Amino acid sequence: MSKLICWIKAIRPQTLFVSMSSVILATASAMQVTDIEWLPACLCLVFAMLAQITSNLANDYADFVNGSDKNRIGPPRMASSGLIAPRKMYNAAVLCAILSFFTGLPLIWWGGWWLLIPGIIIIIAAIAYSSGPFPFSYHSLGDIAVIVFFGIIPVSFTFYILTDTFNYRILLEGLLLGLIINELLIVNNYRDMEQDAMNNKKTTVVLFGRKPAKFIFVTVPYFVTILTFLVLNDRVEIRNSIVGFIPFIIYVTFVNLKFVRTEKEELNKLLGMASLESIIYTLSTILALSL
Repeated sequence: MSKLICWIKAIRPQTLFVSMSSVILATASAMQVTDIEWLPACLCLVFAMLAQITSNLANDYADFVNGSDKNRIGPPRMASSGLIAPRKMYNAAVLCAILSFFTGLPLIWWGGWWLLIPGIIIIIAAIAYSSGPFPFSYHSLGDIAVIVFFGIIPVSFTFYILTDTFNYRILLEGLLLGLIINELLIVNNYRDMEQDAMNNKKTTVVLFGRKPAKFIFVTVPYFVTILTFLVLNDRVEIRNSIVGFIPFIIYVTFVNLKFVRTEKEELNKLLGMASLESIIYTLSTILALSL
């Protein structure tokens, strides 16, 4: 395997739909209330993707250090498999964090100096998900971290940068998208339950078991769809919301049917499919708004 392919696998491009969807959804919502500038929107998108890549690289390195990849049934991690030297993985995560910071820095022009604080917190959280003295993913906080830092925060702050306003609706949109994005984490933790338990990694699947995780994975997309109809109610007629979300409902039903019939290594194929749920949800929302 070439070094380039190894680095691409370390970045995990199939998961980047989740960071893209947050910014795209916020941009679409901002366009409903004002004429937006595209440069800050693009900067938000690049910043979000770099922050996620930072998290992915830091996770690869941290799992090597913690020995969490022993007997792994998921896609091989580059540091643990010896395909990328751990020190190089660490350096790449640091470099990506620095790139994230300097990509987000110009957004101060549109949002104000105070944006430095949430920007730095986002980068720290990307690393702290699996690293540091209290890694979120090892203390049953992985799901909350995903919902907050991939849903609520990027959606609401992108919207603020583009419109100079916050409102309760955009916070709800971020929360609902975060719940969809968390479907990816559920698949990952569902697959790794026994391994995580052996490595003292307390995910919610380890705490509550596979049956509740399966129930949540299958039902959340439909629950979120109904709530989205309510959030869009003052802007979109219910029939248009239903039409707009037909692609999403069809897709998540297909994924759910695959999920309930799949076990162990075969769940690896569902990671990319679960990641796609977020972008299809976003595009369905945009379709409903456009109708």
